[in-house]
Amino acid sequence: MGLSGWYRLLIMLVLASVIASAAQEQILAPPTVRLKVIEVKEPGGQILSYRHLAASTEVHMRGTRLAPNAQIKLKIGSRPGFVELDINRGGISGLEPAQVLGKDFLTYVLWAVSVDGKASNLGEITFDDGRPVPVNLTTPYQTFWLMVTAEPNYAVVDPSAQVVLYSVKRDSTGENAPLPIKGDLFFFTHYAAYETAHGGAVDGIPNQLLQARKAVELASKSGMPGGKKNAGLKEDAYTREALTQARTFLARSEAAYKKNPKDQSVIQFARTSAQSAENARALTMGAVGDLLVRQLESELAEVRGELARLKTAEAPAHIPSAAAATKVEAAAPGVPAAAASPLVKQPALWFAVAGWAVAAVLLFRRRSI
Repeated sequence: MGLSGWYRLLIMLVLASVIASAAQEQILAPPTVRLKVIEVKEPGGQILSYRHLAASTEVHMRGTRLAPNAQIKLKIGSRPGFVELDINRGGISGLEPAQVLGKDFLTYVLWAVSVDGKASNLGEITFDDGRPVPVNLTTPYQTFWLMVTAEPNYAVVDPSAQVVLYSVKRDSTGENAPLPIKGDLFFFTHYAAYETAHGGAVDGIPNQLLQARKAVELASKSGMPGGKKNAGLKEDAYTREALTQARTFLARSEAAYKKNPKDQSVIQFARTSAQSAENARALTMGAVGDLLVRQLESELAEVRGELARLKTAEAPAHIPSAAAATKVEAAAPGVPAAAASPLVKQPALWFAVAGWAVAAVLLFRRRSI
């Protein structure tokens, strides 16, 4: 083979190593879902800016086409460092059970949406014997609009597209009245795909337990990390651990429900399960950033502690142990598992090494000619 042939071989090997390296990076990249923009094209929608330290003022929310008879009256006032929202008993009317909108929906969540479309989960709207429970909520936003969406569980990070209520214009004026801000009502979400066929709640089973079941189901279907392929990513370790914890607490809730349906631990374990499952789904679908990842680290640490306390208190044979819940398939979160992988398991590195080795041999041969 002539020298030009060796050069062609060298170029092919180097290109192969580059392509293999790119493919390896593609494998290690975390799966994400494209962010979608949802516009609320309803009449009279309004973004409001609340005056600093102003006293409470009444704000109205109107039902969308999905809930035309629904309405909410609430009081909003500015406090040092946050804005406070109060919904009193009787402030919500005409809101039907969430499952009428689809079998994936089991509850309602109130959101504050900033002018740039970022939605913040303020809290769940709950009912007692069919009557809404009064709630007191806060948000750090000063300028925002409000909406209520149907959701599969109370802990969702992003809203669904099923908007049932939105804040509307005010006619009142005065020193406490919020300032109307021009702009369209829209928000971003990773969670636009839900099942809207009828189904959902089952009579006699606590809604919180149903939420936990649905949260684990959605997290399991969201494209969890593929084992060793993504073992080097710290977020994947958190994701697997969060889902394992969600399943463990769901099993505890189910066991407590079978033993005594009115036991408060049914609700406690179910809500913890939904929270952990939602954390796992958010990480898998790219719905959280670095700041929220650090918050999830803190939440995982708290859940580990709770699992350890439960294990010390009791360890029924039919319930997964806390050790099983906290076990992560990858290395510890702070130590990437890929760092410990032998070279033979990384073909991209072999291509690169082979290519550069051939290049060195050819350069040495050219000098000796």
